[in-house]
Amino acid sequence: MNKVVNFVNRGDIKLFYIINDKIKCNFLDKIIPLLTNLGGAITTILTCFILIYFGNDEVKIVGYKSLAALSTSHIMVHFLKKIFTRERPFIKLEKINTFKNKLFDYSFPSGHTTAIFSICVTLALNFSVFTMFFIAIAFVVGLSRVYMGVHYPSDVLVGMVIGTIFAVTNNVFIDMLIFA
Repeated sequence: MNKVVNFVNRGDIKLFYIINDKIKCNFLDKIIPLLTNLGGAITTILTCFILIYFGNDEVKIVGYKSLAALSTSHIMVHFLKKIFTRERPFIKLEKINTFKNKLFDYSFPSGHTTAIFSICVTLALNFSVFTMFFIAIAFVVGLSRVYMGVHYPSDVLVGMVIGTIFAVTNNVFIDMLIFA
């Protein structure tokens, strides 16, 4: 089992360095810190409340679904961070691009990625014409977390899975309540 864990960990670190260093350029250094905030608490919570407050009846329901997916997925994120206590890459690794990060909680899984996937997958499920747009935004935010040196690729991957599962589950559950 240790061999498998070590193999995955080495691959995780190699992919981390590709995203964090090999694709580094001035343009991305300027835009990535802005894009990463799309997965932050202010943006994701505000998005839910804007949908709820300003939307018509259908959009309000999507806002509530988004808020439910965001809230429940973050209970899981909080729980997993306490269990796995994985230090962030900018603390553990050398010679990485950090962007002066101030995060010192645990790395696994990525909360920003979970948040943006919970919102964007919910939006994609309800406004399917914009699916590619919503999923592209979510992927960019996930990659931004590695680019900025605050998460390993596996942190992001697990955040994607958690956000997606909670978005789908909450969407189905709320639809069952409404249309029962």
